[in-house]
Amino acid sequence: MLFMLLLLALSLLSLAYIGLMLYLYTGLLIKNNSPFPTPNSQLPIVSIVIPMRNEEAFIEAALNALNAQKYAGKWEVIVVNDRSTDKSPEIARGFCENHPNFSVIDVPKDSPQIASPKKRALHTGFLAARGDFLLIADADCVPPPNWLNSMASCYASGASVVQGSKANNGGKSFLHAYQRLETLGFTLIEAAGFNRNKPILASSASLGYSRRLFFKSGGFEGLYNLASGDDDMLIHRMAKVKGAKFAYNWDTSAIMPTAPVDSWKALLQQRARWGSNGAKYENKAYSAFLFCIYAFFVCLFVLPWLAFFMPIAHVLPFFACFFSIKLLSDFLLLFTGAIRLKSLKFLWCLPFVELIQIPLFAAAVPLGMMGWYKWK
Repeated sequence: MLFMLLLLALSLLSLAYIGLMLYLYTGLLIKNNSPFPTPNSQLPIVSIVIPMRNEEAFIEAALNALNAQKYAGKWEVIVVNDRSTDKSPEIARGFCENHPNFSVIDVPKDSPQIASPKKRALHTGFLAARGDFLLIADADCVPPPNWLNSMASCYASGASVVQGSKANNGGKSFLHAYQRLETLGFTLIEAAGFNRNKPILASSASLGYSRRLFFKSGGFEGLYNLASGDDDMLIHRMAKVKGAKFAYNWDTSAIMPTAPVDSWKALLQQRARWGSNGAKYENKAYSAFLFCIYAFFVCLFVLPWLAFFMPIAHVLPFFACFFSIKLLSDFLLLFTGAIRLKSLKFLWCLPFVELIQIPLFAAAVPLGMMGWYKWK
């Protein structure tokens, strides 16, 4: 009886998953205006805000990369030191002394501990920003030279919120390959939602929005005690503001490289942090949607274990069938997006990534809800 109920659940969830992948796939096909040259007189004033906590190994490279940006408009960089205990504030201030459009501001050291200090750091930077366009950069990322110009051109073309592409760098290990492919998947979900002007996911590693829209939407108010959500929860709020326009930046010369984690434990903790707020979205329909996706992963995880209680020949064909549905659905989305982002070489490990992703996601959500993750 349990076996039959599980198969019924998987059948229904598989249909829903196929529908989701088709929705995302067709979203990728929607024409989205690429950045185009904008007269200098129309270029927005840009404030790049970098939240920083204990980033002494990375901050100088990030600042040097920002200083090398090719942008004809006015812009500034605001580094927000979030109570760092290493040498990163000294490194940042030393850099700013020789670069007048760079500055450092501090989150007070006696600020109360909250679940998401990054949101507080960003808000602190936004209050000091002079730009119309708020552009976020992580302290451990090294943006390519055309990143600022490309993102600002999207904004100048009429967008209120601009999501940039990102890609994991790293070595040749399977752990890094796993993260590269999974990051590609998340990136394409972002792209499909932004193309439809109905954002689903967002990533603050390369995200920019109107200063006016940020404050009009309520910003991070009420979100400070959630461990994540400085990106997708915020854009869901912004989507409710009448007239908000979302654009995805497909420019491959502006892809933001992001650093992978270096252990499976760290990866699980990262995914646990991401999954800790699944039931806390303001849009309960979205939380229900996330629950259905999670249920699909859990059912796929449970199914092969039934081989310990019944003939393996009864179980494995069903697992192979439902797993193939997920694999082929994901491949359709990833292959389409990988062509556009010139990332086809990462698809070789997709079957192995899919097999690992099932137990990883199944474990990450309950671990996240129990608080099993670390924040810097």
